[in-house]
Amino acid sequence: MKNVPFVRVSFKILILLMLTSSLFAQQTRRHFQADYDAKAMRFGYFLGLTNTYFNVKFNNYFVNKDNYYAITSPPTYGLKMGGLANFRLNDYFDFRVLPTVAIYGRRLEYRFINTALPDNDVNKFGQREELRETAWFELPVMFKYKSERRGNVRMYVFGGMRYGVETNAVNRKKRQQFSTKTSDFSIEYGTGIEIFREYFKFAPELHFSHGIQNLVDPVNSRGTAIQGIDRLTTHTVTLFLLFE
Repeated sequence: MKNVPFVRVSFKILILLMLTSSLFAQQTRRHFQADYDAKAMRFGYFLGLTNTYFNVKFNNYFVNKDNYYAITSPPTYGLKMGGLANFRLNDYFDFRVLPTVAIYGRRLEYRFINTALPDNDVNKFGQREELRETAWFELPVMFKYKSERRGNVRMYVFGGMRYGVETNAVNRKKRQQFSTKTSDFSIEYGTGIEIFREYFKFAPELHFSHGIQNLVDPVNSRGTAIQGIDRLTTHTVTLFLLFE
């Protein structure tokens, strides 16, 4: 898993927040927002930091071609922001919709055996890197399972689907070698901690998203590099900070 360091840091942040919140909850007897679960609908907003890359599956062109010895997708960082609509189903389950604006900069790195290729973008080590910078509108829908509330802290897990559409028309029209389809569909799941305060609820969350749609766009992609790729699917880990 390429973004293991990011996942480890995110988990450490969640654990630190959980321990800090538990300690604080033990030191205070005040029960913030005691009627929180009585409301059927709640709204909020969030900010997120992502770590993302492509899962690459090769085809016979890559296997039989002498020029390539590797095509990889190094992890990159991105940003997300948006709103949250939470619908209470019962004491333990909620349904959530999170309209999201996301900015990604996913990369492909090509490594060649023949370093004397007539390509100005190939460096002396036989490497070429292409960055695909895109802005997306995403619509995740998820079910959330929450634990019993202990003081001002509660744990929960969630899972669902995410559909995304690329919104920056400039990149769509650019004549570039590396191009992808402009829509994506993925499975998403994760965990979080609800921390209740007097006037708001703070909730850090860790999201794991696995794309199931092939993003290879043979119509708009030019050059031979994309011909060596049979499937491109997204993989994203995001640390969210939510406020309700």
